[in-house]
Amino acid sequence: MTVRRWTRTSKLFTGGTGVVALLVASVPLVFGPDIVQKTTTLLILILLAAMWNALAGYGGLLSVGQQAFIGLGAYGTVFFAGLGVSPYPAMVLAMLVSGLISVPISFLALRLRAAQFAIGMWVIAEVISILVRLDQNLGAGTGISLIQLNQYAPNFRQAYTFWLALAFTVIFLSALFFLLRSPLGLSLQAIRDDEDAARSLGVWVASR
Repeated sequence: MTVRRWTRTSKLFTGGTGVVALLVASVPLVFGPDIVQKTTTLLILILLAAMWNALAGYGGLLSVGQQAFIGLGAYGTVFFAGLGVSPYPAMVLAMLVSGLISVPISFLALRLRAAQFAIGMWVIAEVISILVRLDQNLGAGTGISLIQLNQYAPNFRQAYTFWLALAFTVIFLSALFFLLRSPLGLSLQAIRDDEDAARSLGVWVASR
């Protein structure tokens, strides 16, 4: 029995999606600031929804503390920009650092189950929030602006933000697509459905 993961239809759809992404990339060159701003917001919402679906839908992990990583990315951008890194590279660097921080956190959080995981993530988010409030250079919890963005003209700033949001959306949606089709993705979905059954099939399941 042969399993075909790529058919003519799927290849055409994937190619068509790539063409659509290229067309969307031209939005700042064609439309006015209002359309660019709203499209940027839409891309961010799509990315957040897709990542939440990956966590809660495919992974079966209901978290009420994901704002911790959004905050780490935002304040990380301000931190690196304050060190002299250009704002947009600082955003990418802050994203990578947030991902690295999530690894040790996962060793603790993924040992929790169901409501314990949700509340545990909430506690972790509150701990990170307290640490931010202790840092005067990050606004001490009152908020802070990324003033380094003022070095760009408004139209360029809006276009760069749009393209960065589009790039992140394409990259992470593609990564999610290939993850779900990989052995790892299938293992994660098996764990979500039934940990004991997944373990009996040879899937490694973290113990409590």
